[in-house]
Amino acid sequence: MLLGALSFVIHFAFLSYPAQVVFDEVHFGKFVAGYFTHQYFFDIHPPLGKLMIAGVAKITRVNPVFGFEKIGEEIPGTTLFWLRFLPAFFGSLFILFFSWLAYLVSRSKRIALIAGFLILLDNAFLVQSKFILVDIFLVSFEVLTFCFFFLWQRQKSFSLKWFNYLVLTSLFFGLTLSIKWTGLATIGIIGVILFTKIFSKKLADYLGSSQSVAPVKIETPDDELCLAPKATKKAGEAIFSFLIIALIGFIVYIIPFYIHFELLPNPGPGDAFMSQAFQAELEGGPKNVSRPLSFIKKFTELNREMLAASASITASHPFGSRWYDWPIGRKPVYYWNQDEISGLPGWKAKIYLSGNPFLWWLAIFSLLIVVLNFFINQNHRRISSIFYILVLGYLANLLPFLLVKRVSFLYHYLLPAIFAILLTSFLLSSLLLKYKKVFIVIMTVIVLSFIIMAPLSYGWPMPPGLNNFETKLMLFLN
Repeated sequence: MLLGALSFVIHFAFLSYPAQVVFDEVHFGKFVAGYFTHQYFFDIHPPLGKLMIAGVAKITRVNPVFGFEKIGEEIPGTTLFWLRFLPAFFGSLFILFFSWLAYLVSRSKRIALIAGFLILLDNAFLVQSKFILVDIFLVSFEVLTFCFFFLWQRQKSFSLKWFNYLVLTSLFFGLTLSIKWTGLATIGIIGVILFTKIFSKKLADYLGSSQSVAPVKIETPDDELCLAPKATKKAGEAIFSFLIIALIGFIVYIIPFYIHFELLPNPGPGDAFMSQAFQAELEGGPKNVSRPLSFIKKFTELNREMLAASASITASHPFGSRWYDWPIGRKPVYYWNQDEISGLPGWKAKIYLSGNPFLWWLAIFSLLIVVLNFFINQNHRRISSIFYILVLGYLANLLPFLLVKRVSFLYHYLLPAIFAILLTSFLLSSLLLKYKKVFIVIMTVIVLSFIIMAPLSYGWPMPPGLNNFETKLMLFLN
């Protein structure tokens, strides 16, 4: 209860402030407005996140049609509150989703509570859920995918509950992918787990068990990797399950595109990205094509153009960063600033996307402990399967960015950070049991680190002294 209450307070505090456009609200604000003007627009990301925000605007009868031309453009606070409402709502719930996942993978209420408070105290997840942005939907849906995946794995094969949780896993995978393509790593992680389980009795026993997991090491099976009983049957089950997840996920992915096309029947700023045949389908568009395009053809063309447009982005950005910068929180992203505040000479206000520095450093340290323990400790079979899964989740969400050539930002690290922070909750739980004073000191520093970063997360006006301190901190992290 306390965790949930704190989460809603932290995420909804000052939600309509600043009453100005912040960072990528210049893009997503335009996209949401496009669903109300019905003018076709183009984005490199799937439409679900934008549709969700537009749906809240429709229900609350808010008019989102503003310019969203530049960062700092003034927008009525009430309008921004409702446009930012759903990201903040998901941001609040995400803390609980994350805590639930921690409980499912550890079977420990203590670890779940620690994990919940850790993610609550991370500034990056807070900032990314306070504005008209869609990344909080992405991380929420991925976490829920894994929640239902672990519940599914505990059920008797092909039972009613087994099918129910399989469908829920598939559904939330589809929702994850429908926010951003980076969610594709989700099915990759699931596929590796399913097929590794065929040959690893240790992993199969872990996934099927409801027993609590020790914070550091458990079990010493004689067969670290062996042919599991009835391997052929297990392989068939894994293939069937993987295909179901892919099929249902794809169906879920398609549906928002149908709504997207229905809401954008008129020519608009996105026409130039599409073929003449596609433009001819728009009301008022050129009618020089005799054969109309089917939904599937429009869907295929749009996805092809999304991929091409994403791959062709060559522009740099002063706050862009590379994947190797993210684990230690380098290159915070400057979201918004106000150099002059009425009645407060010399005061300034700024918003940065930055993780909780101490928490992120601790998280990468926790990850390194697990990896080094695998290589240094000859009896690495004692390491619980969950640690392998969490390291897999981290790497699967991070390493694809080695291949990404276009500009990327610190917020792309949110998905890998989930798994690193989960690992940290295990480490801190172990400290709580053995070295309570050390645990208290570490948690205190995490809280202080969050508080220090808070003025830059909320954009609070800062007197010159505090502004100079926060500026030096950002320069240090850069």
